[in-house]
Amino acid sequence: MYKPFFKSLKRSYFFSLLIAFFLLFVGMIPAFTQTSISYQNRSDLLDFLHFSDGGDGFAGVAWFDYNNDGFLDIFFTNGKGHQNGLMRNNGDNTFTNVSLQTGVGNGTGNEGVVAADIDNDGNSDIFLTGESAIIGANKSFVKLYHNNGDGTFADITTDSGIVSSQSFFSAAFADINKDGFLDLFISGGMSFELPGRGENMLYLNNGDLTFTNISELAGIDTSLGGCAASFCDYNNDGLIDIFNANCADFGNATPIEVFRNNGDLTFTEVSTEIGLDKAGFWMGFASGDYDNDGDMDIFVTNTGDRARMRLGALAGGGWSLHSFYENMGDGTFIDRALDSGLAKWEFGWGCSFSDFDNDGFVDLFFTGSFPFPPAFIIGKLGGNPGRLFMNNQDSTFTESSSVMGITDLSDIYSSGVAVADFDNNGFPDISVAVNTYGTEIGKPFFFQNSGNRNSWLTIKLVGTVSNRDGIGARVKVVAGDLVQTRELRAGSSFLSMDSLWQTFGLLQNQKVDLIEIKWPSGVVDKFVEIQANQTITLVEGSGTDTSES
Repeated sequence: MYKPFFKSLKRSYFFSLLIAFFLLFVGMIPAFTQTSISYQNRSDLLDFLHFSDGGDGFAGVAWFDYNNDGFLDIFFTNGKGHQNGLMRNNGDNTFTNVSLQTGVGNGTGNEGVVAADIDNDGNSDIFLTGESAIIGANKSFVKLYHNNGDGTFADITTDSGIVSSQSFFSAAFADINKDGFLDLFISGGMSFELPGRGENMLYLNNGDLTFTNISELAGIDTSLGGCAASFCDYNNDGLIDIFNANCADFGNATPIEVFRNNGDLTFTEVSTEIGLDKAGFWMGFASGDYDNDGDMDIFVTNTGDRARMRLGALAGGGWSLHSFYENMGDGTFIDRALDSGLAKWEFGWGCSFSDFDNDGFVDLFFTGSFPFPPAFIIGKLGGNPGRLFMNNQDSTFTESSSVMGITDLSDIYSSGVAVADFDNNGFPDISVAVNTYGTEIGKPFFFQNSGNRNSWLTIKLVGTVSNRDGIGARVKVVAGDLVQTRELRAGSSFLSMDSLWQTFGLLQNQKVDLIEIKWPSGVVDKFVEIQANQTITLVEGSGTDTSES
């Protein structure tokens, strides 16, 4: 008589258990979906093609708001005989090519691009490196365009004093002497058409749209063949330092050069001292605080472990792996690439740290191929398809490109990478500069982030004592248990520049408890109780608590 009862009870028990598991699963759906993102290929939005008729053919890309309308515009460099592309963001998911009407097309051949406000007038100016192709006697390979504030630019290259007959790759702006004006570092580079390697250059901003060459005085005028340039205060001493990723000596592997700022317009090369002297062919540079411990960590691309190289010295060399240097907080670095899962991948040029899913931890994207001698690195067997690595928050990364919808770029001659939130939805979008190769035309790729349910906050800085862009500032954002730190940087990656507008992922936090900004001038501003899911502009000296560091 008890069997039917226990049988019924058993059925009821399992049925209840099944219901409980179902409800638990349904309840967990938001947890699964709130951090998932995907990318849509929106390359059709960009009316631009890159060509290379002579020269080296590398392409760079940068994001900045040239007309101050609140929407980020995008700039692509182009080869000799072809117009650069300044694409105006119309604010409705469309772009218009305005290169000719703004006066920045030039057609002389450019590769690297970096944009910043060099005279603190509130408008972004543009510096371009040359394409390493002979364009005539006494001609400069570089261009400096001053923003007139009316939607046009003036070529002030000659008057500025930044005129050079040597070729360069990447460049970066920062204020090395804290006078409130942005100075310019240009990575030496080389050319496949011209002999020799160029020297690094450092130009001091005089504050009147002219610059003084202090390269030799500063001690940075080496010529190892720099590919990627960036400023970063690696030792947190309040002085901005120079990082130069060298790649252009194809006969010999070379180190990353780190020039520590001595505070007196001189620099000391310290790569061996701090642990960044490993030999390689360093082509892309990205820095970011991947573990949220308050200091900047560094990823640099190399030839990769799958490269089909013409140079026997490169094949199988341990130094061909990518490196990921964790900042130990005492001014030294340790390479964590193997342990983190970032070492053994294909060849790479451009790279960028950004929090793509707004979970409060920066992720990493990089890509790049090179289809000419001395290296043939392109195609399904060796080309980089575009690698998106999501931060697992445990010192490791998971490769997620195909899952996230990144188009396979293996057969594409890609080089520059830049990240920005072009549609102001709080989620970073990815642009990839592409060169013409074979039957593949040089149309750039543009991946739009779908977003998710995580919160965010985008911060724009306005310096008053510091340079107006706030370049070099450290921004700390505290939201609940999340504590994130960013450093504003104009120029990094390879030939390219991410947006200066900093977007912080906040998970499900609906407000930011504290924003602390350490400006290049030494001023420290604090702002409290800021609502999430908005873009805010913070002005130096306007915090609820302002002090001198």
